[in-house]
Amino acid sequence: MNNDPAKPQQRFEDLRGILRYVPQFRQRVFVIAFDGALMMQPGFASLLQDVAVLQSLNIEVVLVFGARAQVRMLAEKRGISLYNDDGMGRTDAAGIALEMPVAVSNALAVHPAGVIDGIDLEFTGRIERVDEESLRALLKADIIPILPPLGYDGKGATLRLNSDAVAVEVAIALQAAKVIFVAESGITAADGTRLEQLSVAEAKEMHKRKDSKHDVSMLSKLRYAALACQEGVPRVHIVDGTQDEALLAELFSNEGVGTMIHADDYQQIRKARASDVPALLSMMQQSVDDAALVPRTRDQIQSKIKDFFVLELDGNPIGSVAVHAYEEDGRKIAELACLFVRRSHKNKNHGRKLVAFAEEQARQRNCEIIVALSTQAFRFFEEKMGYTVTDPDALPLSRREKYDKSGRNSKVLVKALK
Repeated sequence: MNNDPAKPQQRFEDLRGILRYVPQFRQRVFVIAFDGALMMQPGFASLLQDVAVLQSLNIEVVLVFGARAQVRMLAEKRGISLYNDDGMGRTDAAGIALEMPVAVSNALAVHPAGVIDGIDLEFTGRIERVDEESLRALLKADIIPILPPLGYDGKGATLRLNSDAVAVEVAIALQAAKVIFVAESGITAADGTRLEQLSVAEAKEMHKRKDSKHDVSMLSKLRYAALACQEGVPRVHIVDGTQDEALLAELFSNEGVGTMIHADDYQQIRKARASDVPALLSMMQQSVDDAALVPRTRDQIQSKIKDFFVLELDGNPIGSVAVHAYEEDGRKIAELACLFVRRSHKNKNHGRKLVAFAEEQARQRNCEIIVALSTQAFRFFEEKMGYTVTDPDALPLSRREKYDKSGRNSKVLVKALK
């Protein structure tokens, strides 16, 4: 945490920013896993306060804690040599004894990991089952379950677990909306800048490469983040717990402060490139023929290419949306335009994801409202996306002039973004 008196504390107090996310997070389960080293730092109390904020917003929180740092310290104090300290390799009797002095819930049924690559892992365990019922009962009673990296097998023996694995198995069992790994550091690119997003494939590749820049603990998080997404958890976040307000800033700000690993189509939306123009024109042609879209030339798209975004599936473009920004009388207004999805991919929620993405782009540009013009899809905007039909006078003056000249008499829809 930032304890430098010369540096002002940056408090996360943008209440309006938080409230924008509350409806989609309310009554959803977040599994938060803390690295053990963070519990020994002065700022850990602030992290716990952030967890309390989440619970106060009716977000159901499950906490998992690691013990790697504590095991290391205790082993050094007792003069014990460890085979490993991350709960993945071999754990002998002396190693498991270091983990025992803690009271634990009995929410995990485990079994010995057994012999791997010819090595008996002894007291290292694997999770067999999560007692979902007991955890949900605690959540329903507004109690935050706290799970250690330990479990009991059928004979009552205590086994060491990897805390990242615990977090992900619990998240899968509870159908959590998010897993948040609060780590000792963040994930950075080769140039030292923060990696904001990773796909499942990218996370798996980083784990496979075993990049020396990231220690065994981070590689573990990448491995289990990919597993979580593959098993239905929409988002996994990895944040640097040594940063001020890391947890709340990652969850309740547009830019975030950590790395998000994603699995769904929303995160496969990318900025359009000049090389996409032929594909965009080809995809749009059917909608143009149906009079659903205004015809656009190659030059018109090329000149506004920075406003266009492409939705890909398996590397193939299947849809697009554009976000144009206007400023008038001190107000910033966004226009959602050129929304389309290939006919072969309709009725699969891709349109909703593109609209939601466009709205988020407009918020990041500090736009107060977003407008959309439609001749055929206005019911979709009204009933599915919360837009309201309004008068053409709601359009910025320059856009209104184009509207009048087009003669299309499109419905004008508007949605507040603040």
